[in-house]
Amino acid sequence: MKNTPDRRQFLARLGMLISTSGIGAWSAEECTAADGVASTGKSLPGLEAFDRTIGQFIEKNKPLGVSLAVAYRGRLVYAKGFGHADLPGKRKVQPTSLFRIASLTKPITAVAVMKLVQEGKVQLDQPIVPLLNASFLPEDPQRWVDPRLADVTVRQCLQHSGGFDKDTSGDPFAMSRQVRAALKVTFPLAKEDVLRFALTRKLDFDPGTRHAYANVGYLMLGQMIEQVTGQSYGDYVQQEVLQPMQIRRMRLARTLPKHRAAGEVEYRDTKQRTGRNVLGERGIDPVPYPYGIERIENLASVGGWLASSVDMVRFTSELFFPTADAILSRESLQTMFAPPQIAGKQITGNEAYYACGWLVRQAPGSVLPWTCWHTGRLTGVSTLLVSRADGVTWSVLFNQDTAPDGQPYARKIDSPMHAPANAVADWPEGDLFADYL
Repeated sequence: MKNTPDRRQFLARLGMLISTSGIGAWSAEECTAADGVASTGKSLPGLEAFDRTIGQFIEKNKPLGVSLAVAYRGRLVYAKGFGHADLPGKRKVQPTSLFRIASLTKPITAVAVMKLVQEGKVQLDQPIVPLLNASFLPEDPQRWVDPRLADVTVRQCLQHSGGFDKDTSGDPFAMSRQVRAALKVTFPLAKEDVLRFALTRKLDFDPGTRHAYANVGYLMLGQMIEQVTGQSYGDYVQQEVLQPMQIRRMRLARTLPKHRAAGEVEYRDTKQRTGRNVLGERGIDPVPYPYGIERIENLASVGGWLASSVDMVRFTSELFFPTADAILSRESLQTMFAPPQIAGKQITGNEAYYACGWLVRQAPGSVLPWTCWHTGRLTGVSTLLVSRADGVTWSVLFNQDTAPDGQPYARKIDSPMHAPANAVADWPEGDLFADYL
C-alpha cells in the first residue's frame, strides 16, 4: 500500500501502540534481586538477562511497581514482580498481582468475537448496528443522524476502520460531562449512554476508507456479544475464553478503591491530579484521577479487564500453543491476523498494521507466521503484551502511567525487552504455569 497522507497520519497516531517488535533451580520467592532491585516470584535458570534489563529500567525510570512474565512456546519460564503494589509501599508486586490492563483488553474482545464468527453466530462483514440494542435509533437508517452507520461492519470495528476517530471528534469515554448534558441523564453513566451518545453523532469518515484508532468500535463489539449470546460481556468472556484457557483470576475492573479486587494493585497518576468524580458519588471529591475521573465499568470490552502478567502470557500461549482444545482454529487465527483491506488496498511486506484486535507484523516461515502485540494506557496504568514469531511471549504491567520524561512506561520498555529475549541461546526446560494457577 502506498504511504498516503491518511496512512501516515494513522501510523503517527499509532505511535503509542506500535512496538519495535520485528524481530536448574528456581529463584526463591521474595528474595531474588534484579540488578540490585528486589523482586518476588520465580524464573527458570539462564534468564538472568531479564533481571538485569528490568533492574536497570527501574533504576532509571522509577515506576511504582512492575510485573513481568515471559513464556517460551507455551511454557511459562519467568514470572516476577518488582516494586510496590500500593502507594504507601507496604505491599510488594507479585507475579499474580492484578492490574488494570487497559487496551490489552482489545485482543481479548477480538478473540471472543472471532469465536462467535467461528461458530457461525456472527459474520465479520455484516453490519453491526442491527446486532446491537440500539432502540434509540429510528428503524429507517435514512433518519439517523448519520446514515453511514448502517455500513459499519463487525470487521471494521475490530480493525478501527468503522468511521470513528477520537482525535477528530473526541473519545466519548473521556467526555462524561458532555454525554450527561447531551442526553440529559444523571451520573453514573451506563455504557448504553455512551453508546447512544456515540451513535447519534456524525461519523468522522466513510466506513472502510481509512484507519483511526477509536474505542467506540470496541464498545459496539462488547454490546454485540451481549445481544448475540444473551450473556453479559464479562460472563461470556470468562466462560468461553478465559476458563478454557485455565485463566481464573481475571475479572472486570471497578472504579472505586472500596471495590478493589483481592490482589489488585493501587495506581499512581504520575501528575498526581485530582478532580470531580463522574460516578454520582457525594462526599468523595476531589478524587485521584485513577479513581473516578473515568468510569472503568463502562470500558469493559474496550479496556476494562484486570489481569496479572502471568494471565496475559497464558492468554497468548493458549491461543498459539494450546494445551487442550484450541479456542480458535488455525483458519480463525489467520483471519484475525490478516492484513486489512482499506479502500480496496491491502498491506503487503513487512509493514506493521492493525488487524482484528492486534498490531501485527508478518513473519512467514517462522514458528508463528506473525509477531503481534498491543499496549494499553489509562491514568495510573501502562501495559504491554508481545508475542513474537519465534514463540517468545512477554507481558509487562505497570501501576503508574508515565516515566519522568513523560513517556508511557510500556513504550519505554518495549524495545529494551527484545535484548534479553534475543540473548537466550537455549531456553530452559520446565513450565511454571502450574505454580500460578
